Amino acid sequence: MALKLNATREAYREFYGRNVEQMPKLVADGRVPMNVAQLMQRRLDVRNSDADIKSSYLDNYFYTGDAVVYHSDGRVKIVLDSQTLREINLQSQLSAGALVLADGVYETLQGKEFTRKESEKHVGNSLTREQVKSNPIWRDLARDTGLLADYTDCIFAEAKQRFNYDKNMGVYLSDKQKVPTIRAWCVRRLVYRSDAYGGYDLDNDDGRLVGIAPEALSAPGKGASNVRAYSIADLQSFDSTMKGLEAIVRPELLEPFAQLRKKL
Repeated sequence: MALKLNATREAYREFYGRNVEQMPKLVADGRVPMNVAQLMQRRLDVRNSDADIKSSYLDNYFYTGDAVVYHSDGRVKIVLDSQTLREINLQSQLSAGALVLADGVYETLQGKEFTRKESEKHVGNSLTREQVKSNPIWRDLARDTGLLADYTDCIFAEAKQRFNYDKNMGVYLSDKQKVPTIRAWCVRRLVYRSDAYGGYDLDNDDGRLVGIAPEALSAPGKGASNVRAYSIADLQSFDSTMKGLEAIVRPELLEPFAQLRKKL
């Protein structure tokens, strides 16, 4: 059954199935693949939305348009909004589910690079809230430290409430291959701690991309970098204040504030 990703019109469309088969359909429909930062922002946007929409985003995994590129010598590079990923199709040459890069292509790709030794310091385990906020891979994928902080607080609050998790949002890489390859970053569902995983296959039958319509990208308040002016901490402070007022203020006077809170 297709996920419910929209409150009204289809600004966001699910493309379920093998990435090599679905990406050409996404591009042909005039859409761009949702990147990690856009997914983070979207999960924040729907945190108090329709229950089905919120569940669709939090309780499912998403392959993204951001890439993790592996060199045969162990180096790893993060390429945001990868054009190479947008060009994959059923004729693409894969090795163990990853797109094989021709000689010299790795060096031409722009992105933050880590040696294998450097990357190993930041991957392989679930993280504390503060570790996530300082993790260089998450910081690069989020593109904005404010977005990362707000998203991290949101995920940790949801995961604690629903699953009693204290650690989440680990970063995981694929094993090194004999030739340079590229894979899509996948953000996992809440029950799997919303990890960033860089090892899934591009020909996995259970792949899932989200194509964003151009008008959604240009609409006010819809950009991935458009971070809300309030944070999770601000909302928690508001809730605490409201609880204190309930004991001394008539309920009908607080009702407008309660309705406003539902929209945040």
